[in-house]
Amino acid sequence: MKKTATAIALVLASTNVAALPLVDFWAGGYSWNTAYKGDISATASGEPFDLSLENTLQLEDSDNNVIWAAFEHPIPVVPNIQIRQTTLETTGMGSIDKSFEFGGETYSGNVTLDSNVNLNHTDLTLYWGLPLPVITVDFGLNIRQFDGELAINTGIAKLDAPIPMAFARVGGYLPFTGLSVMAEANYIGYGETNHMDYQVVARYTIPMIPVLDINVEAGYRAFQLNIDPTDFGGDSDDLTADIDMSGIFLGISLHL
Repeated sequence: MKKTATAIALVLASTNVAALPLVDFWAGGYSWNTAYKGDISATASGEPFDLSLENTLQLEDSDNNVIWAAFEHPIPVVPNIQIRQTTLETTGMGSIDKSFEFGGETYSGNVTLDSNVNLNHTDLTLYWGLPLPVITVDFGLNIRQFDGELAINTGIAKLDAPIPMAFARVGGYLPFTGLSVMAEANYIGYGETNHMDYQVVARYTIPMIPVLDINVEAGYRAFQLNIDPTDFGGDSDDLTADIDMSGIFLGISLHL
């Protein structure tokens, strides 16, 4: 409720700004049904040991909320701005018959694993667009700030690093139909880390108010996180993981 109120407040506060010529303001949100696959790293007898998210931790699919806003203007050298907040949380109840260490704790064999996952993050994207008709092409830099952790019983591995990523977006619309499609991606490959987040969305604009576009959206988002925290100033107790999160989403956006 608090996040929804924040998004609405951003839209209302933008009305005077959007009235300026050649200035665009976007705001929206969607619900993302997310499935989890992959592994996280632990140690067993001093050796690396992988814990499966599906088979060992048995993480459940979850519905996650995403809110975003973007401000675009015609000044060539000054970047446009997009902010996006993603809630990415789930739980799981699994078991294991092997002793291991994770998050500063030691687990004996035949133990129940009560997992809580929080990979929430905020994206600040600075980008430029090419002045093309019908087609949208944007590119720039995204800083992704994680504020998360993965807890198994009393052991906790944190993920709270800022990660710089390249950003690109391409899209197009069919004139006189209200339909458009768009794909965007963020990516970094650095050290032992490879992190990609991409989404494809179809949008329909409801012809209701001349100065306000109300859009219904549906799409697919995939989030691949293969991270070594030491690449970004972390240490060995932080979360080391190779996780794939993906699923469809439904949402709405406003354009002034």
